[in-house]
Amino acid sequence: MAYALIPDGYSLKKVTKLQEQAVSAKRRHDDVEHLLANPNTPLVIGGLVTAFFGVKLADSIIKDLESRLGGLSDDVKQGIRETVNIKLPTFGTPVPTAPTLSDLITFAQERYL
Repeated sequence: MAYALIPDGYSLKKVTKLQEQAVSAKRRHDDVEHLLANPNTPLVIGGLVTAFFGVKLADSIIKDLESRLGGLSDDVKQGIRETVNIKLPTFGTPVPTAPTLSDLITFAQERYL
């Protein structure tokens, strides 16, 4: 038998395999809930998606220009990449708050259920 930290008073108890799986599933669920409730999660995910599509957009612009004009120098390619990249707010600037995913789920449950 394995041991698990049971939330009831945070005691370490001997548990069966099924109980151990239930405790770890509950912990994963709580971790995901906390991640979704974090107001910075949409900003981080949005930043990653924006960066990914920014690189793809810059590469497709470069390919299109090379097919129309011929070869481009590395300086021009770098200039295009820098122009296309969207500048995200830095840590020192205030960021507008957006509703969290948890807020949206709660709103939908209250309104439609």
